Amino acid sequence: MRPDLVPGHAARQSAFAAALLDGGAALPEGLVAPGGGPVARRFAVHRATATLGTIAALATRHPVLERLLGVETFADLVRAFLRVDRPRTALLLDWGDGLPDFVAAHPDLADWPWLADVARLERAWYAAHHAGEADAMRLADLARHAAEDLALARLRLHPSLRLLASAWTVVPVWVANGEVADVAAEAEWAMVLRPDADVGVHRLDASAFAFVSALAEGETVSAAAVAAGRLDAAFDAGAHLVDLVRLGAVVAVEVPGDGENPT
Repeated sequence: MRPDLVPGHAARQSAFAAALLDGGAALPEGLVAPGGGPVARRFAVHRATATLGTIAALATRHPVLERLLGVETFADLVRAFLRVDRPRTALLLDWGDGLPDFVAAHPDLADWPWLADVARLERAWYAAHHAGEADAMRLADLARHAAEDLALARLRLHPSLRLLASAWTVVPVWVANGEVADVAAEAEWAMVLRPDADVGVHRLDASAFAFVSALAEGETVSAAAVAAGRLDAAFDAGAHLVDLVRLGAVVAVEVPGDGENPT
C-alpha cells in the first residue's frame, strides 16, 4: 500500500516536520533506526541540517539584518521564529514574510524599533528581485497622450514595484549594509523597483509616496495628484509622472475609451 494511503500518515508527517524544526520538541513517535537501534542521534543530525538550512535561507534574504544582529544572534532569532512560523513547503524562497513583524514584536529587540523596517526593506528588495518581467514604457509613449487624457488615466505599474513607509531612516542603513553610526527617528518613504536587471531603492518625499501609493491602488492620475496635493500644495503631478516613466515604474497608461489597447 502506498504510504500516503495508510491511516494517520499525514498526521505523522506533520508531527515529524514540526519536530524537525523545533529543537525543544520530543522525538516523533514511531521512528525506527536501521537494525532497530536508537534514533535520537540520527534525528538530531537531520534536525540540525534542517534548521541550518532555514537559517541560511533567511540570512540570504536578510543580509543587513544578520550583519546588524550578528551571525549567532540572527541564528537564534530564526530558531525562535521557527517556533511560530514554519516553512509549509520545501521551497524556502516562499517562506519568511512574517519575519519583520516577528522582529517588531520581539521583546529583546525593543530597544531597536527600526530593525523591523530594515527587514521590511530587505523583504521588499527580495520581492522586487523575484517579481515578474514587464516592458516599461518610454517617455515617447507617454508623450502620445494628451494632458486631459492622462488626468483620467490609470497606470499599470511594473510588477516589481514595492513601497515602504517607515518612521526611521532605514534606507541609509540598507545602503551601508548595516555599517551606520545612528538611525534617526524621522519619517522616510521608499520605492523599490527592478525594471531591468538591477533592483533600485529610491527615496521619496511624503507627497510623492502618496502619489505612487494611490496609483498602485488603481486611482486615476488626477485622484493620485489630489492625494499628493493634500501634503504639498505645490506638488507637480506631471513632473513626477515623467520621473516614474524614466525610472521604469510604468508599464502602460490605461485611458478610458482606449479599449483593450493601453499604451
